[in-house]
Amino acid sequence: MNKKILIVDDEKNIRMTLKHCLVEQNYEIDIAVNGDEGLHKLQEEKFDLILLDIKMPGLTGMEVLKEIRQKGNNVDVIMMTAYGTIERAVEAMKLGAIDFISKPFTPDEIRKVVKEVLERQELEENELESYKDIINFSKKCILQNDYAKAEEYLKKAVAMDVDFPEPHNLLGVLAEFRREVQVAQKHYRAALALDPTYEPANKNLERTSQFRYTQIGINMGVETDKGDVEHEEESK
Repeated sequence: MNKKILIVDDEKNIRMTLKHCLVEQNYEIDIAVNGDEGLHKLQEEKFDLILLDIKMPGLTGMEVLKEIRQKGNNVDVIMMTAYGTIERAVEAMKLGAIDFISKPFTPDEIRKVVKEVLERQELEENELESYKDIINFSKKCILQNDYAKAEEYLKKAVAMDVDFPEPHNLLGVLAEFRREVQVAQKHYRAALALDPTYEPANKNLERTSQFRYTQIGINMGVETDKGDVEHEEESK
């Protein structure tokens, strides 16, 4: 049975572009032109994935996401933004939005992130085989608010292959959620020691090193190397 994807975006060109490139992959596509219509469609039928624009007239993407979760719907959500940032990162992450993609994106980029998210749904802890499986299972744990298990598997990823920066960056993000800023900085530095060009860790280290620490601009890092995420509240 084909996977069902709901596209929620107020821009017609974006909706049509997304529909065209995903129909080619044999996904079943439905469209909503705003947040209200998106919520209505979610009440009427079940979807495997939502592509949700962050900035829309009326209900914003974050408001739609919050409403979805309050109704007990745990469908996977990819947030889309033309502005390079997502507000309230910690809240968005806890609501199940670890996946972000920035506009403009190419068809290959959107197909790649959609494929990864849908494959992650099928991952089982006792069936993990590759490094990629472990990283994606860690993200699945984060989406399920199981941060302890996410950290456990991110550390396994580090032990499996010491040359990649992504698990170090995600470990740093988890440390920030615990308000352990110095621990987070160590993870960001470890990521940059492996790859000085790894932008998510570079931005996170720069942000946490400011005189007045803030979670604004917290960067999860995604496959497309796009998608900063922000938190509106500053650390007290």
